[in-house]
Amino acid sequence: MPGYPQEARLSELLAQCMTELLAELGVRPERLTGGRQPPPTGESIAAFSGFGNDDLRGSFTLLGPSKLFARLHPLPPTVTPRDLTDWACELVNQSVGRFHNRLLAYGVKLAVSVPQSALAADLRLASSLQPARDPISFAIDGMVLEGWLELDTTPTFQLAESPLHGERAALEEGSIVLF
Repeated sequence: MPGYPQEARLSELLAQCMTELLAELGVRPERLTGGRQPPPTGESIAAFSGFGNDDLRGSFTLLGPSKLFARLHPLPPTVTPRDLTDWACELVNQSVGRFHNRLLAYGVKLAVSVPQSALAADLRLASSLQPARDPISFAIDGMVLEGWLELDTTPTFQLAESPLHGERAALEEGSIVLF
């Protein structure tokens, strides 16, 4: 990743976090590149969380069909729509948490907001900060999960060229920090 613009490097770190999370959920995500996929039709869920510090702020949104969130849910497929929106929030929370943890290895600390979600028919997102950017998309069992990363950095923000604390995240996944 050295040599990439900072935003592209941050996006790639988040994509790696998502790939690892999806694999741990028992699916084989196929990373999609080359532009935006057709938006989901029918009932869809969007879940999002914000994060930031003095030099970096942003948000991450997951968008996908309800069926995909049901497929990723750890309980039987008899979950309610509310269960699915809660699960979508948990997926965003885990994705942003892993991203936060990975950034700690680069010396970047973030405050993270509580995730929110929306359930709607034919839900569509507009990328507000950089409309020309492509989402972080994965094909899973014939469905598409889109991740939208929005970033705003100050001129003084600098992401280290490599992790300061080894090649992986600062903490092992599943660790808990009490404060």
